[in-house]
Amino acid sequence: MKRIFASLFLLLITANAFSDDFEDGLNAAKKEDYKTAIPLLENAAKQHNSMAQVMLGLMYQNGKGVKQNQKTAFKNFLMAAKLNDSDGQFNVAQMYEHGRGIKKDDTEAVKWYQLSAEQGVTDAQIRLGLMYQFGQNGITQDYKLAQKWFRLAAQQGDPDAQLLLGKTYSEGDAITKDLIRAYAWTLLAISNGSQAAVKDRETLDKILNDKQREEAQTLSAQCSTSGFKNC
Repeated sequence: MKRIFASLFLLLITANAFSDDFEDGLNAAKKEDYKTAIPLLENAAKQHNSMAQVMLGLMYQNGKGVKQNQKTAFKNFLMAAKLNDSDGQFNVAQMYEHGRGIKKDDTEAVKWYQLSAEQGVTDAQIRLGLMYQFGQNGITQDYKLAQKWFRLAAQQGDPDAQLLLGKTYSEGDAITKDLIRAYAWTLLAISNGSQAAVKDRETLDKILNDKQREEAQTLSAQCSTSGFKNC
């Protein structure tokens, strides 16, 4: 579920529009020419380029080309978040939750996770789901809302969310217990690379009979090909 520095580069490359400063700064950063990249990105950030702001935030957060500085990282993330950048919102939420660069504030963390999740960021959706499932960060425990956020992330193909959604079906907290659907989502998680889901499948293998497993396998295949409808 970690949003790593390298993956953001790929996301930014596919963005529709770049300022000249941002594009040049991005290319320089990819070559680890930070002496060239930093001033270009800073200029783009001043021009309200939220992608540049997020990139600078990550660079300061991780000490990439600059001295690590959590407060400066937070400042850049917050500028992007206020421009409705979903990655900026997610990073602001994380920093509020863990008290990095800013005083820990659960209310602010939840607010920014919610905004990011509503824009489809799977990591934010999963984090909100977990907070609702366990009643964390001042949130009242609500299994139905937990499942809602897990499902939204799972429908985007996130294997962690698919595993967590499968668990809600196997445990029956938010909904009627349904081991066939639990098995189907667990299979989807495995197909998308979740190693943790293998143990859940082995547990379910001991509970389900051959007919139920076959039904679950069919459902899993249909779910995948239908864009996760009726799963």
